[in-house]
Amino acid sequence: MSTRNPTSNPRMNMSRRGFLQVAGTASALLLLPACAAPAAPGAAPAASGGDAAAPSTAKTSIIATTQMPLTQWDPTLQRAKDALADVELTITQTVINGGWSAYSDQIVTTIAGGEQLDVIMIAVEGIRLLAARDILTPLDDFFAADTEANDILQKEVHETLRGMLQVDGKQMEYPFSWNNMVLYYNTAIYKDKGIDTPTDLSWDQFLETSQKIADVKGGADDLFAYSFSGAGQFGMHAWYFNNDTGVLTDDWADSNMMDPKVTETLQFLADLILKYKVAPTPTGWDEPAQFNASHLSMRTCGRWCIAQSMNENFMDYDLVYQPHASGDTRTVAGTDGWGIASSTPSKDQAWEVVKLLSGTDASVDMVKSGGNIPALRSVAEMPVFADFGPSNTAIFYASLDHAKTVPSPTNFNIIEPLLDRHYQTIWNGESSVEEAVAAAHTELQAEMDKLKS
Repeated sequence: MSTRNPTSNPRMNMSRRGFLQVAGTASALLLLPACAAPAAPGAAPAASGGDAAAPSTAKTSIIATTQMPLTQWDPTLQRAKDALADVELTITQTVINGGWSAYSDQIVTTIAGGEQLDVIMIAVEGIRLLAARDILTPLDDFFAADTEANDILQKEVHETLRGMLQVDGKQMEYPFSWNNMVLYYNTAIYKDKGIDTPTDLSWDQFLETSQKIADVKGGADDLFAYSFSGAGQFGMHAWYFNNDTGVLTDDWADSNMMDPKVTETLQFLADLILKYKVAPTPTGWDEPAQFNASHLSMRTCGRWCIAQSMNENFMDYDLVYQPHASGDTRTVAGTDGWGIASSTPSKDQAWEVVKLLSGTDASVDMVKSGGNIPALRSVAEMPVFADFGPSNTAIFYASLDHAKTVPSPTNFNIIEPLLDRHYQTIWNGESSVEEAVAAAHTELQAEMDKLKS
């Protein structure tokens, strides 16, 4: 797939005044508390005296939890008061520190502890764990009985996104948003260095460009060419998929670590850090701050990173697809959605909440906050999606036809930190790539074998 940047002088597609207004909103999002306390269900008091008791106005308490900033959902809570008269909706935030593996573990712990959760946002990385623990109720019967919702699911949501949130053919969640990984690049640095706008980069071209950009002497003014998180299934598979490989076999049943292309991919990334010195060691490196301060020229990230740049009023960047080893450029994709907890006694009301939280208005709120890519195609085609992002924002949704799902087996919460631990020994120079791969393979295969017993 070729990539073409529409302008040689990209800029944000909004006025500076509008951008500053959004930046203020994004700044607020980054200062949110970890979790909001759930509200107790309310009930009207019984009538006094000899009069007949007034009709009950008690509402059904529905508690929904998400990893997203809570202020993003304030408009939805206001809509719920009008649209769901019999529901008292509370939205809490479950901390995602440690990635989706830690988030999934926290949901399991919360449910096991007896805390009320009626509606749950979870991504593909954790959906099989929750399904295996019988935490989620399949939504197929709800969609079958709700023609309007089913039409939206089938016509508005890409089949790849629907499929990510299915387990054994059952639709476990209503897709809400998704992400890929693309290359963010600093347009001002490219101009200063006299480097052409990047398009359809091979790994060799990417390395050549990185060497032209980097200026690293060990001081405060160092300029690194590229940075990546160095961990996580999602970010790492953006590189693996562009070399036709991955850490698991295609059926997610066994380790694929001994594939030579896995070693080749990791060696390329290690060389960026240890050999060519164009990328920093990920540990302790504040990638967003360095990128927004123009001490970093390129990073790979999804749309969620737009919010960080909005917060800093940083506009000198644009997007292209990630470099590839050979052939077409590919990307990784993962989606999240809203599901109904099996433990809730109020499934019908929870379904109405799921639809509200998954709707167009909630999706637009997310787009304006600099959040993920909306699952609803119609929202991605709205002017607001292009307005809240750099010139080449369209590549986010356009990449979906060429995206591959992040490997997300039931034991994702175990294998992600396992692999991260071995990656870290490579980036720090503690182990050779071959040593780390062999050790990771042994541990990974043992964990995958446990799923077969």
